Amino acid sequence: MAPISWDRRSYEATVLLVPLDPTARGWLLRQDPAALEGITVAEADLLPSHDRLRPEPVPASGEGTAVSSPLDHAVHDADVVVLLAHELTAVDGRSVVAVGDAARATGTLLGAVVVSPGARWAEPAAHHAATTIREAADNVVILKDSRFALPFLQVLRGGARDAEPAGSMR
Repeated sequence: MAPISWDRRSYEATVLLVPLDPTARGWLLRQDPAALEGITVAEADLLPSHDRLRPEPVPASGEGTAVSSPLDHAVHDADVVVLLAHELTAVDGRSVVAVGDAARATGTLLGAVVVSPGARWAEPAAHHAATTIREAADNVVILKDSRFALPFLQVLRGGARDAEPAGSMR
């Protein structure tokens, strides 16, 4: 029997990561770019402006479905979209709804990672954001520490390419 090779993925997903608040965006900026390989981080201007959350569809030209906004285009190209929130009081619920609508329209899986050490959202704004995220996302993961966020994202992507599983007997 050939030895098991742990240095390749069994699948490779395209992940679009959407930071929802300034703390989440700052955390991403501090990460090693190599650790984010294969994960597309949405730019702040990808989210629709508050004045125009639902852009008018662009007429289709030729084959395929028309993509009506940069957000729709980015979601369309992803296998998985992940919302990332660290500071729920700073999350704009309208942006969450817009990403949720775009994911639903394309059948793209929408997950959310909320990094919250206490996981207590007593402030009304935080509670509202948590509710909006739960309603929009297919899956929500609550992490107590941001150091677990990157390994979780890498698992969604397909796992580390060169890491051996814990307890490996090589």
